[in-house]
Amino acid sequence: MSKAKWDTVWNKQHTRQSAIYSLIYTLREHYFSSTFARFARKRIKVGLVLEVGCGTAQCSLKILTKDVNIIGADFSASALQLAKKYSAPLQSSYSNIAFIVTDAFKLPFQEDVFDAVWSIGLLEHFEKPSEALKEMRRVIRPEGKVMAIVPFRYGPLGILNYGFRKLRREWIREDETPLDSKELYTLFDQAQLRNINVKKMYDTFLMFLGATGEK
Repeated sequence: MSKAKWDTVWNKQHTRQSAIYSLIYTLREHYFSSTFARFARKRIKVGLVLEVGCGTAQCSLKILTKDVNIIGADFSASALQLAKKYSAPLQSSYSNIAFIVTDAFKLPFQEDVFDAVWSIGLLEHFEKPSEALKEMRRVIRPEGKVMAIVPFRYGPLGILNYGFRKLRREWIREDETPLDSKELYTLFDQAQLRNINVKKMYDTFLMFLGATGEK
């Protein structure tokens, strides 16, 4: 989607009233953000971390510590306005978080900068997601980690997505394509990541897959 369309999506987050949308949004912003943060905390202990497509940055805010520095990047300025709003209460305790408007395919960083780069609900929106993963790999240091969480094709969200498309009804995102484990592994492999691990996230009721790879 274009930057303008993403701005529209994020501007709708607090105005759209459909029951199913409100339910999914509430689950994602509260329960799932904590679950995704646990996934990251197991793999990130210290260092500089970039979240690509951070949206409101709810997940990165939950892994922020004095030893973990965060940069949140998103294509949408509207999303980052919300992220700055949500991060404001933490500013008195932490000064090690910043946000930047940028393109996931053209990250404005040199090579070998970050200890880890992660994304949540991002790759499934791209026609060539492996290219975004290659860019994430470029900016991590040797032995650094790339992590991604995506909707699971054969989980509840994937099945609902398929059903709504068949009914020609709008689901959460018009361009979202959930992935299966093999597809996600292949994307990481195409990005020349190694030690790839893909897991079904049972603590999300199998709605999501989580993957990790190293440079």
